[in-house]
Amino acid sequence: MRLTRNIKLAWNGFFLLMAVFFCGLAILVFFFPATINNFAESYKQNYVTQHRVMGEQVIKSLQQGNSVPIQNLLRDDLGEIKKGDRLYPIKRHLLLTLVQQSYKQQEYKIWVKWAKGWYQLDDRDVTAMAYYYAALLQNDEDYEKGMLGLKDASARFPKHLLLRKFYQAQISGPAIAKDQAQDAIN
Repeated sequence: MRLTRNIKLAWNGFFLLMAVFFCGLAILVFFFPATINNFAESYKQNYVTQHRVMGEQVIKSLQQGNSVPIQNLLRDDLGEIKKGDRLYPIKRHLLLTLVQQSYKQQEYKIWVKWAKGWYQLDDRDVTAMAYYYAALLQNDEDYEKGMLGLKDASARFPKHLLLRKFYQAQISGPAIAKDQAQDAIN
């Protein structure tokens, strides 16, 4: 009987401490919201900074010719990031860098794969559209779709330099196309 009483006292004491803790937390939230907001802001900044640093590291390795780390980061860590998310600008920058570099190094499989993924992620991004349609031109099955897409997109966005260069390069001929498109990227 005495043991049961001690257990009841221990549980009651535990629940009392939890009640005091949560009351204190409620007071903190209601009377000092700036403290909570500061904590949340610092947490968000650390989260974004961590991914920004990882992005800079994989871009350095990409510039040295190794595209595997940036592809792994985009696929694994940033794979679920959608437009409007806090990390989307970082993901977009990494996609742009990867697509540009794979185009320059003539790694067409990588270029086509990531340009398609980027365009599917944001079909209103005109730069993604330009790289996607230009990537479709690398495959005989999708060539017509790519050419039609470039034509329509360059008509819709006549001031977009990269889109216009890719389209002009294709209609002027395949020999000149590579040089003109390369100039557009640089």
